Amino acid sequence: MGFVYREYRPLWLADVVDCVWTSTRVGTQRVVPDGCMDIIFSGERLIVAGPDTAAFLSESTGPKVGVRFRPGAAPAFLDIPAHVLKNTRAGLEDLWARDKVERLIDDLHTDQPGKVLLHAVQDAEPDPFARVVEQLARRSGDVRAMAGELGFSERHLHRRCLTTFGYGPKMLHRVLRFDQAMDLIYAGTPFAEAAHLTGYADQAHLSREVKTLAGTTLSTLVQDADVTLYTS
Repeated sequence: MGFVYREYRPLWLADVVDCVWTSTRVGTQRVVPDGCMDIIFSGERLIVAGPDTAAFLSESTGPKVGVRFRPGAAPAFLDIPAHVLKNTRAGLEDLWARDKVERLIDDLHTDQPGKVLLHAVQDAEPDPFARVVEQLARRSGDVRAMAGELGFSERHLHRRCLTTFGYGPKMLHRVLRFDQAMDLIYAGTPFAEAAHLTGYADQAHLSREVKTLAGTTLSTLVQDADVTLYTS
């Protein structure tokens, strides 16, 4: 079934927001781990998508719009530890005052709901810890080295990561590396080259990790991809 998925990346909120996205897909959607959390408007409810460690299959009955936070940026804004929402989907009314959520839903019934969502999160503050750990995790999955660079014990780093990202630094590294590899592949990079550039031992290693994290094959993910990016 054909569909349109678009992403808009607001550079003025780049420290907090990865993108605002819209999707017109109807039917089953495979959502794969990317280290991020989303607030999604389905036309009736606002849903918070927690950080995933495996693919999540959702049923869509119509157009959606969402704001995707950078890794580690959403928990402070939502005022809830990330691990509470790991691998879950929760109504925003369960996290915020119901009247506040209802006002936001009323405002979202417009021809530009993405702008309304951006306005709703414009006061979110960057998390310096999240940004530093994200950068370290993108470089390496060596937890001892990450902890040493931060001056933390490994246990303390793990606890902080649970609160900020929803899982420990090793899983964060795996998710971010997988996401980076898929970005390269979506852009046309051959599978083997993408595996090499992102630190996998070989293409087979990447394929196994895709199967574990996405629950399907590389070829299927690429076939399902249809993304248009905008920046401003």
